[in-house]
Amino acid sequence: MKQILLIFISLSLFACNQSNKKSTDKDNNEAQLELDQQSKIDSSSIQITVERGAFHFDKFILKDTLITFYPSKENIGLDNKDYNQISEQAISIQTRNNFVKKIIDDGFFKLKNTYTSNTTCNSHLTVTVKFNNQLKKVVSEDFERECPALLKYIEKEVIKMHNKKLKRFVLPG
Repeated sequence: MKQILLIFISLSLFACNQSNKKSTDKDNNEAQLELDQQSKIDSSSIQITVERGAFHFDKFILKDTLITFYPSKENIGLDNKDYNQISEQAISIQTRNNFVKKIIDDGFFKLKNTYTSNTTCNSHLTVTVKFNNQLKKVVSEDFERECPALLKYIEKEVIKMHNKKLKRFVLPG
């Protein structure tokens, strides 16, 4: 009788252990699937445009994994080749995905469409994001005042990823 009881207890412990292992495997598989889905962003649906005002009047467009810089039309071909030539920079898929995820998670699509300023010396910033059938354009009339931190972050990161140090110049005024 003791032997049967020991066998029964052993089988019960084995069955519980297998059940826990299957549950853990299932949890791990679900977690991995979620990570895979987060990292698989439909690249054809992504386009982020950053347009800068003041004396820049330039723009950056991130489409898929390519960031293209377009100088103002008046300055194309002038002396400063960094600021006055169209240039491109490829970024990794992971870098793009992390950037897009942060923009979405930080609430870009919840921002107002326009942020106004009562000052006369303005340097506008416009960010347009197209992602998964959503399109939103956010205009800030003044980069220095009343501009959401997320717009400033997007501009800074796009410039950093473009890797030509085409930072914003802020004039006194």
